Amino acid sequence: MTDLEKKFSDEWMKKAEQAQEMENYNAARLLNNIQEHGGVSVARRALERNGCSENFELLKKNNRLDLSLEALLTKAEYATLFEDDEVNACLTSLCECGYFG
Repeated sequence: MTDLEKKFSDEWMKKAEQAQEMENYNAARLLNNIQEHGGVSVARRALERNGCSENFELLKKNNRLDLSLEALLTKAEYATLFEDDEVNACLTSLCECGYFG
């Protein structure tokens, strides 16, 4: 794992821990997967499977899309970790919800 991949994983874990304070948000499985497989790999699988991360709708409902995988993945500093189509899909999901970072 590169330093940048580790930074991405660490930041995602921090956001998941913050989100866990919300009702009905359980980050245990996500945190375990990130620790075991790395955040970049887990992010790719999540987006391939659903198009959006598992808790996107819950975060949207609570006005906390800032804690979403999608918001994290679109940060410029992580651009080299993901394909353009992955980033664009996340940007589209966020914009459709009125979140512009």
